[in-house]
Amino acid sequence: MDDRELMDKIRKSMEDTPVPDSLKPENVQKMLEEQSKNQQPDEAARTEKEDQPKGTATHRFWNARTSRYIGAAAAVVVIAALGITPGMLKTRTGAKSGDTTYTASNDAQTASESANETALEQADIQSAEESDTTEFDTVSPEAAEPVKAAQATDPVSGIAHMDSYDDLYNMLKEWNENPTTSNYARVMTIEESADTGSANTAAASDMASSDAASPDSAIAAYPEGKIDSAFSYDEKSDSDDYSSTNTQEEMIDEADIVKTDGTYIYAMDSKGTVRIVDAASMKLIGTINGENSADYKEMYVEGSCLQLIRQQVEYVTYKGELNLPSASDEDSDSDSMQSVRSSYSMPVTTVSVLTYDISDRTAPKLTGTYQQDGSYLSSRRSNGYLYLFTSYTPDTGNNADQLEYYVPRSGQEYIAYDHIYLPEQEGADDFSYNGKAYLVSGAVAVGTPDQASDIMAVVSGAETFYVSENNIYSAVSTWNEKETRTELVRIGYADGKFTDGSTGSVAGELNDNFSLDEYAEHLRVVTTVESWSYDYSDFSRSNSLYVLDPSMKTVGKIENLAKGEEIKSARFMGETGYFVTYKNTDPLFSVDLSDPENPKVLGELKITGFSSYLHFYGENKLLGIGWETDPDTGNTIGMKCSMFDISDPSDVKETDRFVLKDVSFCDALTNYRSILAAPKKGLFGFAYGMYGSNSDIYDPSENFYYSVFSFDEEDGFVPNAYVKMNDCGLFDDRMEWQDYRTARGIYIKDTFYLVTEKGIASYNMADDYSAAGILKWNE
Repeated sequence: MDDRELMDKIRKSMEDTPVPDSLKPENVQKMLEEQSKNQQPDEAARTEKEDQPKGTATHRFWNARTSRYIGAAAAVVVIAALGITPGMLKTRTGAKSGDTTYTASNDAQTASESANETALEQADIQSAEESDTTEFDTVSPEAAEPVKAAQATDPVSGIAHMDSYDDLYNMLKEWNENPTTSNYARVMTIEESADTGSANTAAASDMASSDAASPDSAIAAYPEGKIDSAFSYDEKSDSDDYSSTNTQEEMIDEADIVKTDGTYIYAMDSKGTVRIVDAASMKLIGTINGENSADYKEMYVEGSCLQLIRQQVEYVTYKGELNLPSASDEDSDSDSMQSVRSSYSMPVTTVSVLTYDISDRTAPKLTGTYQQDGSYLSSRRSNGYLYLFTSYTPDTGNNADQLEYYVPRSGQEYIAYDHIYLPEQEGADDFSYNGKAYLVSGAVAVGTPDQASDIMAVVSGAETFYVSENNIYSAVSTWNEKETRTELVRIGYADGKFTDGSTGSVAGELNDNFSLDEYAEHLRVVTTVESWSYDYSDFSRSNSLYVLDPSMKTVGKIENLAKGEEIKSARFMGETGYFVTYKNTDPLFSVDLSDPENPKVLGELKITGFSSYLHFYGENKLLGIGWETDPDTGNTIGMKCSMFDISDPSDVKETDRFVLKDVSFCDALTNYRSILAAPKKGLFGFAYGMYGSNSDIYDPSENFYYSVFSFDEEDGFVPNAYVKMNDCGLFDDRMEWQDYRTARGIYIKDTFYLVTEKGIASYNMADDYSAAGILKWNE
């Protein structure tokens, strides 16, 4: 029988052969329901299903999955009833992994497969209709048939790429089957790796009594006795008209939940709703609504472009194989199995960039959506391109042809194997990470917002990111059975393209992304090194500085600094680096890096407490924000601001300090983007919290503040305002932790704005921060 005769037989059979009553959808449904009753599913699963209201995503997915199973079962039986044997239903034979497309071996095979796929697709259609198709249950033609499109860009140089999907699959399979042969790194997101600091805990447990700002006033003097010295307010003007997000690199933008362009304020809440407010009139003029099914992260605003980053889990339906007993008349062996096409759904975590045209702020328009697989790690924006970083966890599935299990997608296309890179492993102590997760990097241009201008994946974890003007650095910490190490990947980039790469490692672990800095094509790294003796009887800790060249080879280093202490903060400026270590006192080290091969310690300033964040504050000044501690006990006394004179790096001096006593927690010390840092304006500010002030009994209540400071050469730190957020007029009931963590302070000209989850409060900076207006969201 040739192909045409086969297809004619199928069509005629489908037209002439009535479907038996037992296979009609309503009867199949009844049969499966009876079977379900007999199977007695566990109570928790049944309750979960019954408790889902109709119309919810979970309810729709449950119905979709049930309908698909019914349709697929009916399709298989109908095909058998029509006299088409499983032997005639050979599945499509894909090209070997690594080829650009999957093709049928011949027309006859395509024809025979088509009948089975048609029946199953009908089941999928029925499922989609009953499930009211959402992103939780999508059927994508591209996803259904794993296809690797030709990559538009060349592979990057300097780092080995995979030669085929088969090689990648076999490598992953070997690692999964022999996990003891490799040293897996810890894989965590930036949020998870942030060091909240032992000082926070100490502050909470070693709290003295305090009265916060007067409850009947949102703007009040700080409670008497809580400030080391009295200061006067020095009114000053500056050329900067509005604040911007605090970033590590001046020319590299970073995402946040609040932005301003000097005319409008853009505020995103935890539900993903973005509100556009005219700052001068304090009126809401535009809104972008979020979706309940997604987790909204951050956003960028530049000119008339607004880009939102969100993460979501979607169930993607793929085509697979189903093994069934043979029903062939020629085959009398009842134990013989044949494969037919089937469908299966699997959850996939993806991150999307939604680009909006906001030239008309009253009516934002979505211009495109780009999506890549993985969980959100971080992002940066440079020269009109957004660089998105996600973490993708692979599985091996059943075979190398199932790309959906171990190859991440950019949009609906699988990343080409020659754009998946494997860091070189030059020795057990050099690069030991063996692919517990991929780092996926995609670049998105404003002009083409629905696709990546370039995409790549590195078989390496990532927990810390630093991005310079020319390079992306990712780092992940490892333990190699004797000491901590940091493994580094450098990816060069320019104009939305990834250009070259290199990998390396150094001893020790990073404190945060400020422990990395690039200057004159060299990467400077400061780490805390912890190690154990061979029999684990002796533990040691010290600190090191390393200088690496573009190939990520160490060319200079200083080791064994401040033994027994750990790095709490770092900042680099040109040929000089500064970093703080801590045990009971705070040594601030200054290092000469003018000769990359011979870095030298210039000075060491020991003071009480430590700085968790360092910020260059004008010429020859370095601002430190952290904790004041008792040098004998290490107990926290309060939150400290220090100003250092760095005009002579070999003789750094603390010229002023300011202590806020009894502060219990400050999220700004682990999220620098929430700090208002405007040295040119002469301002900085941050939010913090105190527990209740009743010293006689346990008081779990929390009081939240946003404080704004300036620094004067003669008088030192000047406390401009203490905004008690609980009483600022935006919160009708008790203020929640989420409200505190998402609060941001910004300024436009002479107005300070406190932006929260509930709305915006404004204050006149020229009139001692007197209350100017309130805009509450209507929820």
